[in-house]
Amino acid sequence: MTALYAICDDQWALVKTASSPMGLKAETGKTYSNAALASVEDLRANYVLVIDQGTKPDQEWQTVIGNPTVVIDGDPEQPETMTATLQYNVQPISLDAAKAKLEREVKDYKFQRMSGGITFDVGGTAYVVQTDERSLALLDRIAKRANANQLENGQVVRMADNSSPLLTQQQIIDLDLAVSTMLCDCTDAQTEREYAIDALPDDLQAHIDFDCTAGFPAFPEA
Repeated sequence: MTALYAICDDQWALVKTASSPMGLKAETGKTYSNAALASVEDLRANYVLVIDQGTKPDQEWQTVIGNPTVVIDGDPEQPETMTATLQYNVQPISLDAAKAKLEREVKDYKFQRMSGGITFDVGGTAYVVQTDERSLALLDRIAKRANANQLENGQVVRMADNSSPLLTQQQIIDLDLAVSTMLCDCTDAQTEREYAIDALPDDLQAHIDFDCTAGFPAFPEA
């Protein structure tokens, strides 16, 4: 349980902590039925400090180990300066964990980019074509018909801005090819990034500085 109060002796040395305000007993002998209702000044007069919980350290590249320690600080000659703060103990993640983390981020970015659409020109107008899973499935069905020469009159295709231009059979084939190229480029970029991760030096900072997005196709402009 989280330590909420630091109970000190008359020299401000930490004796014990309390994780509940109920029934808290100070070293002076005073008992608080509910320390949460007492003023900070009253608690301090009995050598009890409310513990500043601080901010739990970011654990993206480090891990909190064990329970936090309580640090007592201030000038005992000036009791109003005395404070108690939680201090977290951390250690860097291992290089194996760092590599695995980067590989997950690269994979996540690949799928994010794959579903991020492409820009496609129709009669001089640039459209953003959606490439989420449902849109790809629909495009695949349309492209199969186009490749089978079953769309001689073209096909209306819904774009990301909700416009619906009429695409010719050949434009649909070209669009399908452009989307396939983007998907393949994303897969190739993932592989390249994974090779680059494997080649990183045995230095955690090099892993922290690694760009997981490099080499992927740019997202289309809105």
